[in-house]
Amino acid sequence: NVALLRPLAFRSAPALGPRPRHRCRAGGAKGFAAWRSLLRPGPGAPGLGVERRARERRGKDVVVDGEPHYLSFDELLLTEALGPHQVQQLRPVVDALLRDGMGLIPTDTQHAYVTPISSRKGVKRIYDIKGLEPDERKPMSLLCADLAMASRYADISALPGRTFAQLRKILPGPYTLIFTASKEVPKVILEHKGRRRIWERREIGIRIPDCAVVQHLTRELDEPLLASSACDGPAVVWESQRHALDFVVGGSTLSGLWDELAEEDRISTIIDFTLEEPRVIRQGMGDASMFLGGEED
Repeated sequence: NVALLRPLAFRSAPALGPRPRHRCRAGGAKGFAAWRSLLRPGPGAPGLGVERRARERRGKDVVVDGEPHYLSFDELLLTEALGPHQVQQLRPVVDALLRDGMGLIPTDTQHAYVTPISSRKGVKRIYDIKGLEPDERKPMSLLCADLAMASRYADISALPGRTFAQLRKILPGPYTLIFTASKEVPKVILEHKGRRRIWERREIGIRIPDCAVVQHLTRELDEPLLASSACDGPAVVWESQRHALDFVVGGSTLSGLWDELAEEDRISTIIDFTLEEPRVIRQGMGDASMFLGGEED
């Protein structure tokens, strides 16, 4: 893979240097144990809730101009880090999210409406823009940067070593992983009067997409993005819904990466990890052959 993104149109924004990506490359049992230790919160972490962290971040200086932003990229190669120019282009998107913003971004499957997990306003705006009645609403997925971030909101560290190792092999990628939600997940995400039985199970869908835009935004926010797939592409969404959005980031040739797939098949593979054995709920773009032993006939 080579360069990631080539801009077609964007609004200027203050320069922002690239942030280093931290990876654990150690091998063997010690390396595996060290990587697993990253999933354990540091001292004092449980007491620093999502909403408190959000308030602290929003104390930073952000650029506020009141206008929605449109970014269009003619190529989206999913495995390379963003360059300084692309990071600068995404600064208005980061600023919008820091003030409870909501907009559209690409993932490694379909484009999705997103908002920070700590934003109650953003959650309502996503449901409203999709025109969902209260009894039609379902819990949204969490877009995370990596397993370490996901473990703050889902019970991942309790997985058997073999299952955890399999997860590391397939991620990042087009998978939705169902876990029991931790206490860090805001109640607004898990509770809804119209679908009480679904929310009472306290289950959450985790996505760790192979998409540099998602990786960058979640790391800048230091929290996941709540996501709900869009029915239309970025150009259509911008034309018809820009009045209700803060930004649209379009991967203009995103669908071209999967020309052999029908539009309805460009979906994530769903795997349930709340049972004794992983269970494939829906086969999508991700290879789930290592988990098919738990799938129903």
